[in-house]
Amino acid sequence: MDNPVTFSDITLLNTLATCANMTTDEVFKDFKIMANKKILKNHKYEIYYSESEKSWRTYLPDETKPNKRRPVKRKSKENLEKEIIRFYIEKQKAENRQNVTLEELYAEWLLYKRDYTSVKAKTIQEYVSEWNRFFKDTELVKMKIGEIKPITLIRFFREATKDRQFTHKRVSNARSVLNGIMSYAIEEEIISHNPVSDVNFKQFTYKPVEVQSDNVFSRDDTHKLLNYLRCIIEPYSLAIQLSFYLFIRVGETKAIRWEDIDYNNRLVYLHRQATCERTLNDDLTFSSRKVKVVNQMKGNTSHGFRKQFLTDEALKILHKAKELNPNGIYVFEPNGEIMTTDSFNRRLKKYCKEAGVPYHSSHKIRFYNASTAFDGNNLTTLSYLMGHSETATTLHYLRNVNKRKNDRLAFFSESWYFIIKCSKVFKHFKTKK
Repeated sequence: MDNPVTFSDITLLNTLATCANMTTDEVFKDFKIMANKKILKNHKYEIYYSESEKSWRTYLPDETKPNKRRPVKRKSKENLEKEIIRFYIEKQKAENRQNVTLEELYAEWLLYKRDYTSVKAKTIQEYVSEWNRFFKDTELVKMKIGEIKPITLIRFFREATKDRQFTHKRVSNARSVLNGIMSYAIEEEIISHNPVSDVNFKQFTYKPVEVQSDNVFSRDDTHKLLNYLRCIIEPYSLAIQLSFYLFIRVGETKAIRWEDIDYNNRLVYLHRQATCERTLNDDLTFSSRKVKVVNQMKGNTSHGFRKQFLTDEALKILHKAKELNPNGIYVFEPNGEIMTTDSFNRRLKKYCKEAGVPYHSSHKIRFYNASTAFDGNNLTTLSYLMGHSETATTLHYLRNVNKRKNDRLAFFSESWYFIIKCSKVFKHFKTKK
């Protein structure tokens, strides 16, 4: 077989087409005609007309037959030639699939996940990140899919984890990417069994996980930060403050509209989130970051849609935000635009430094709120407020925030008391309905 077509060949073909003022369709049409003629020229069996059968006949290769060939006939020569061309094209496609490498199938799998599944753009970004961290430019990705066996993967991950460079969670993420590609290979009938399923990942050595119980805002640091922010009247400061008075995700904070605020009943309705997405392009690069507001909550379950009671402090923050942005659609719109999570966290980091407290990301505010509100008996209610579908998820958020011995709700206990009390009422009517 001649040398395969390279990317340089394709670039040259595109250049020549441009110089000749030809469209892509014209180029491919001419190329297809030439390719079909080449296929018929290379066909080693005679094409002839049978008077007795009143049809055109030839043979096609078939390893299952005694003579390694099978007869084919059509009423017209044109239709017979079409069948010959179709046969060799399909045969070549099958051979190409059997020779496909892990690297080649990875690229195909990414586009498949983008176009034919409900996987979010952020998840695809995470796939690419894990691929680049573990697999890119390794010998493994150059191997044909069918040649990758369980022992191949065992040796690969044993080498990758021998110095305890990665945590178990990080390796599990890499395994998920590999598992997805292999499952796709089964779907495409390239392999019949997923070798990842035969690997026991407990055998590898992992980086110890740091204790996370204290990796959260402390009670004293929170008071110090909020006292500092009270004198700063700008969208980010107000959004950060409000986050400490609600069981809310940063994406939900960014997406609150003025129409979601019910001042008469002191409620805020949480039923959308703002996300930052970078879409995968066909060449596997990513588009520029775009803010997108969706009527879909994290986890894609109904538990994310909820309402929460607004304390006096929360109402004061909203009134200040209204003075800053009286005609906006969203509550927090710095420079007339929805804030991003990155800009939120950059501003939070800046204010933490100025207030003299350790920085923790916006997500850790939820950890703090859950930890200070938990009294040992309100887990179900707390799970509702957090927007979790499982109480086990809420338990993961409980951390050491230096609670005072006799302070059951360690934060502004009166505020949390009313929020939790009202949420029980919400849940009662929701269940009754």
